[in-house]
Amino acid sequence: MPRVLFTNCLLTRPAVESEPRAGAWLLVENGRLARTGVGDAPTELATVRRVDLGGKRVLPGFINAHTHLYSALAPRMPWPRERPQKFRELLEQIWWRLDRALDERALRISARLGLVEAMRHGVTTVIDHHSSPGIPEGSLDIIAEEARALGLKVGLAIELSDRNGENAADEALDENLRALQVYAQDEMARALFGLHASFTLSDETLEKVLEVLPFETPFHLHCAEAPEDLEHAQALGYESVVDRLAATGLLRPGTVLAHGVHLRPGDTALIREMGSYLVHCPQSNAHNRVGTADLGALLGDGVHVGLGTDGFLSGMLTEAQFARDAGVAHGTLPPGRVGELLFAHNAAIASSVFGRPLGRLDEGEDADFVVMEPTKTLLDPEAKVLRVVSRGRTVFEDGQVLDLDLAELYAEADEEAKRLAERVAEL
Repeated sequence: MPRVLFTNCLLTRPAVESEPRAGAWLLVENGRLARTGVGDAPTELATVRRVDLGGKRVLPGFINAHTHLYSALAPRMPWPRERPQKFRELLEQIWWRLDRALDERALRISARLGLVEAMRHGVTTVIDHHSSPGIPEGSLDIIAEEARALGLKVGLAIELSDRNGENAADEALDENLRALQVYAQDEMARALFGLHASFTLSDETLEKVLEVLPFETPFHLHCAEAPEDLEHAQALGYESVVDRLAATGLLRPGTVLAHGVHLRPGDTALIREMGSYLVHCPQSNAHNRVGTADLGALLGDGVHVGLGTDGFLSGMLTEAQFARDAGVAHGTLPPGRVGELLFAHNAAIASSVFGRPLGRLDEGEDADFVVMEPTKTLLDPEAKVLRVVSRGRTVFEDGQVLDLDLAELYAEADEEAKRLAERVAEL
């Protein structure tokens, strides 16, 4: 891969530096950020190919720490005339029917659409949480292939759950184990072991998982998203969902917990002590009417709290603004700490998943960055994404995904959404 010198930018690294650097340059070599500086680049770089960024802001590529690419077609599908009111009904009547209806074609188009929408919003790394009970074997390969074709990094995991029976649980177990082996050394895709949530997993199923899984393997699962999860754990005799996860050996270094809305006293300390992460998904929490996570308590106890979209196709800046507004409204998050979730903690999560430093634009890291119009506030969801660079290669520029016809993709997605909706209606 040739060396490229990106010049004349407002280099902004919130997790590394308190102030941006105007007139900065970045030298990319072999997909990594080799050097940075301000002003004229050293004379020995005079022959390196240059890209003038015109004074635009450069930020580390955004990281989506928890999402569901398999649901990307859902906004193009008709919703029930009467929206389910309870969380369990929402899962049973919409999402669990959609994931069962997926076939290979629908999954591939959904993954491609979700990744393209992420890229358009400046995301270079997606930590996905997948479910397709009808086609578990090889489903994670499809997602990895689509991410690789677009030049994005992806974290892989398939939900294991008892909700579709023992055979489906065993197939998800096998797919998780296979992915852990296949992607153990992959530069662009890495696997966690996927579980759905505590309330859809029996003790017997968890024992089966733990019998074949090394202790160092982290999990990716929903945790205390809704009251149902907490009530289930307490009915089994545990103080909380986190208490059950800790007691059964699921709470371990590198485990990624999504939501954490219905935690109990002592849970945050357990999450911190075990070296696990929690991902806040404020838009989803509001949409599903499950409540608001107490981010003040989590951050106060030293938990690394990241930010994810949980399947929403909007960008991470929109999610950050939603987190800030909801946190202020409920008194759960000091507004000045939202950037900490988006930049520092999401970088820590991605670094843990991929086993190397990512997400801070430090020298030696992958050259993953987004070029945006400078705005008065850093977390401005209206800021326009002009260019996305992944491992030193421009993959999105001036509204176009390289080597991909967006109009064709959207037309294909509309057609596939109709076909998927028909299959969902038959279930």
